[in-house]
Amino acid sequence: MERPNISVILTLGHKLRLLLFLFSVLCFIAFIFPNMANAWDLAKKQNGITVYTRSVKGSNFKEYKAIAHIKASLSSLVAIVEDISAYPSWIHTCKEGKLLKRLNEKETYNYTINDAPWPVRDRDAAVHNKISQNPEDRVVTIEIKGIPDYIPEKTGLQRVKKIDGSWRFTPLGNDTVEVVYQVHSEPGGNLPSWLVNSVVVDQPFYTLVNMQKVIDRPKYRQATYKFIKE
Repeated sequence: MERPNISVILTLGHKLRLLLFLFSVLCFIAFIFPNMANAWDLAKKQNGITVYTRSVKGSNFKEYKAIAHIKASLSSLVAIVEDISAYPSWIHTCKEGKLLKRLNEKETYNYTINDAPWPVRDRDAAVHNKISQNPEDRVVTIEIKGIPDYIPEKTGLQRVKKIDGSWRFTPLGNDTVEVVYQVHSEPGGNLPSWLVNSVVVDQPFYTLVNMQKVIDRPKYRQATYKFIKE
């Protein structure tokens, strides 16, 4: 019987290992690149506030995420987000905030108008806010969803057609909460994306700066909610 050629066997084994290695590399690249496409880029870090931005598939407008650690209770932070009429005092560029309808203690429909520099029309939005809390880690999430057709559009204003975002409050101990404010929106109209993206960092940054200033108001500090566990 003819003996097998050892060199051929070794060569085939080497090729097989090489193919398996290349296959693993290709799988890794296929996995990592989609995630890299959605990776957050550090845009600003100042006054204890960190702002990130990232591209969103199918959109020309960037998503932002701002993070800050604030001395407050969970209920205080929920109270400030629930106080719609006070939005102009702390949400950057907000000119008007109004409660449209309260569905229950955790859900509301709200309306806002945001200032835009001339000659750009001011933007208005109708949104649905929904509060939830994870019973295990006590993290509170307030989901923000644009409902553009909830009320008729108004003359002289540009309705924001799409808003997807959230507030997330994570208790860290020592009366400190990590606040994460994250939003992606489509501003509508004919605004160039490069212009909107060039100022997208200001909105979350100054909003959190202002939140830190107004959180000590008694109506927020003294707020309590039956459905929030501190």
